[in-house]
This record gives sequence, structure tokens and C-alpha cells, in this order.
Amino acid sequence: MQFPRPGKVLRAVLWGVAALGVFWALADWVPGGSAAARLMAFVPSEVLRGQIWRLFTAGLVFPSGPGAVSHLLFMLIGLYFLSPDLETRWGGRRFGTFLGACIVLGYTLALAFTWLPFGGELFHPQVLFGLYAAITGTAVAWSRENANLEVRLFFVIPVKGRHFLWLTIGWCAAAVLFKDASTEGVVAPFGGVLTGLFFGGSPSPIRTAYLNWKLASLRKQHGGLSAQALLQSSPAKRRAGGPPLRVVQGGLDDEPPKREPPRDKRYLN
Repeated sequence: MQFPRPGKVLRAVLWGVAALGVFWALADWVPGGSAAARLMAFVPSEVLRGQIWRLFTAGLVFPSGPGAVSHLLFMLIGLYFLSPDLETRWGGRRFGTFLGACIVLGYTLALAFTWLPFGGELFHPQVLFGLYAAITGTAVAWSRENANLEVRLFFVIPVKGRHFLWLTIGWCAAAVLFKDASTEGVVAPFGGVLTGLFFGGSPSPIRTAYLNWKLASLRKQHGGLSAQALLQSSPAKRRAGGPPLRVVQGGLDDEPPKREPPRDKRYLN
């Protein structure tokens, strides 16, 4: 079994999560620890009063008590095994932004549910915290990037990426029946799922929509020219530190040109 190698950003995230887990486990004995937790946790009424930072900082607060160790290990293992591939594909900057977006959109969705007549007390308590939205978002994004690749569920069961996607969504749906078992509530993880669906993939649906909008805008400006005509009519812009962009015919399905194997010079006439 080959263990993945985290990049710089993921290493910083793993060490940060581990350090925060230890801190919150000892928060009751640390001066000001409980006050910090109350200031950072997601409280809908406080967010509506302008404390917007809680939408992000709630993901940096972890539970304490008997279940704290298992909760922390689950978060670290999920990030360690699923995130290296995303960091390699996307780069550290996009990967770090993605984790932050999972947290913010997760708790934003939880905030939206509090406005429903039955949303607040039915789906989650009034104080939420935890990193579960980032874990579900990472699992969904990994599944979209690796639909045909297998992952070992619980280190034993082989599951392909396309099936792992639905297992993740099903896990979040099943958690609705046990809403008191999670400090993140049952709505915030679905925010992570939506983030993974919209921002995962190469290209992602968000990126595809942006490119289509950009292409439509350019065609409108140039009288409805085709994409190929637009490329030919406008000079390619040179990127900083790199060659100018150009159109390359073919794709992944094209077979690479065959090369003859090198021959030993001793047998050449």
C-alpha cells in the first residue's frame, strides 16, 4: 500500500487541524479557551448581527469530550487520503481556496435553513462548529476528478470514484436521522457537497459556465464569429514567463506518434 505525499498547503492544513484539535480538547483548562469557542462558533443570530467571520471560523472549532479523538482522526484521515490528488491537479492555492469555500458555503446553507419555519431546531442546533463540510466537499471533488479510480473504503472495500460520490451524498442524507450526533448539524455538509459538485472536475461546472459566457461575449462583440475564427482573428497574448498560446489539433483520444526503438550502433551498416 502506497501512502500519498501531501503538498505544502495540505501539510500546513493537516498540522493546523491537528494543533487545533489538541487546543480545543484542552480548551476548558486554557484561559479564554471557552470564550474563544463561543466567539468563533456558528450562531445564526450573531451572524445576522454582522459577525460574518463565524461562517469561516466555525470550521476551525472542534468538539471536545469522549468523541473528540475519533472525530479529529476522521477529519485528518479524510484529508490525508483524498486531498493530495486535488492539490496536485489544482495547485495549492486553488486547493486551499476550495477548502475555505466548502466551510463558508456549508454554514451559509445552514444559515439559509434557519429562515425556514421549521428549519432551525429541526435540522440543527443553534450553535454549530466543525470541519465536516470541508471533508464532504473534498470527497465529492475527488470523486468527480477520479470517476474510474478506486479508493479503499475503510482501508478494505474497493469503491470507484463515481460510486464513492453517491456514497458520500447518501452518508450526508442518512445523517439527517441522527442530527444530534454531529456538531456541524445536517445542513452544512450538504454545502460541502454542492461546493464539490460545482467546483470539482476538470473543467468544473463553474469554469465551464464562465468559459461559455466569455465565448458568447466575444462572439457577440465580433459579429457572431466561430471560436476558431476568433482565435485566428486575434493575436495570441503572451503569458508572463511562457510561450504564446496556440491551438493544438487533436486530444486525449488521439494516439501518440509511434517512434522506432533505438538500434544498437554495432548492427548498423
